[in-house]
Amino acid sequence: MAFELKEIITLLETSLFREAREVTAERICDWCHSFDRREVRVVAALLSSAAVVETDRDCRESQLNALSELTASGLVEAEDLAPLRELRRDVLTEADAEHYDYLVSEYF
Repeated sequence: MAFELKEIITLLETSLFREAREVTAERICDWCHSFDRREVRVVAALLSSAAVVETDRDCRESQLNALSELTASGLVEAEDLAPLRELRRDVLTEADAEHYDYLVSEYF
């Protein structure tokens, strides 16, 4: 089942509040196997950028987890995750670092 880009953008637009951002990342995990190639790449790029600027640790962990789930599709490209290069590992929680280390080892 392919999603319209506008559906994905609407989902991300609802993410102004911490709880909504966390739920959005969790919903992406639920949907990730239904996305087509374009959708996976767009969502991965948006989540990568979001994780870099995220101030809430729980949200960032959910975003990195969603990115890890998206990579299981085999459709994510290194350039989609490029924003993660700006993420400082020393500020990550243990759970964040686990996802981050996986993504870095696979894509950079």
